[in-house]
Amino acid sequence: MLIVIQRGHVPRKTGATGAPGEQKFAIEAAERCRVRINGVGHAVRIIDADVPDTLYHGDAFFAIHYDSSRSPGAQGASVGYQNARGGQAGRLWKAHYQRNGWTNGFRPDNYTAALAGYYGVRRALAQGNDFAIITEGGFHSNVPDPDPQMEDSQLLASPKGPDRVAIAIAATVVDLFGVKGAQCPPAVGIPEYPGTVKLGSTGHAVELWQQQFNRKGYNLTVDGSFGPATNHVVIDFQKKNGLTPDGVAGPHTWHKLVIG
Repeated sequence: MLIVIQRGHVPRKTGATGAPGEQKFAIEAAERCRVRINGVGHAVRIIDADVPDTLYHGDAFFAIHYDSSRSPGAQGASVGYQNARGGQAGRLWKAHYQRNGWTNGFRPDNYTAALAGYYGVRRALAQGNDFAIITEGGFHSNVPDPDPQMEDSQLLASPKGPDRVAIAIAATVVDLFGVKGAQCPPAVGIPEYPGTVKLGSTGHAVELWQQQFNRKGYNLTVDGSFGPATNHVVIDFQKKNGLTPDGVAGPHTWHKLVIG
């Protein structure tokens, strides 16, 4: 699948240039999207704000933004979309965003006319994308809070803020399209999906799984043999991450290992 990621407002110097720091945020988040989405086997095209309509063509479209307000108390992330499939993608993104550390809640979907009518979503749909949404990661203008974990601007700070947006987008892509093995070259630092393995499996794929589990703090012998010790680790990891503890190392388990 081809996932189109738009860097909000980039590289505008006049007109709608975005909130302070928003272009830098979008650039960083888009690159993190590229790594994470390539890592689960999907292609990525990163586009800017003003490009030919044909570049919007793909299977899913995500525009990366954050908000700003004259009211220092404004807070909350949000999404915008224009059809039911966009609503589905938006709900998935919000769930993953919150699951990965967003603690400041959400504004209603399409809470402004700009969100509901966002031109990038409209162009993406016109170019045949099945899913198209705009993400507003929160309010950069949010005032400092006594608890820094409850401050939008703190939650948006690099590197965790842009990466949280990217994790949520990549996780949404997996929910919509699955993990696609070696269809795309793996991104640097993230191995491609090695295939499903279970008790009794042997070979290089098992070695890759064992290596990945060890990076999460386990202490398996990397021998390419899926025996009782590896089975125990798989089940333990699945239990700790809300997965069905069946001992089968498949796409959903890999998704948790490489995306979090």
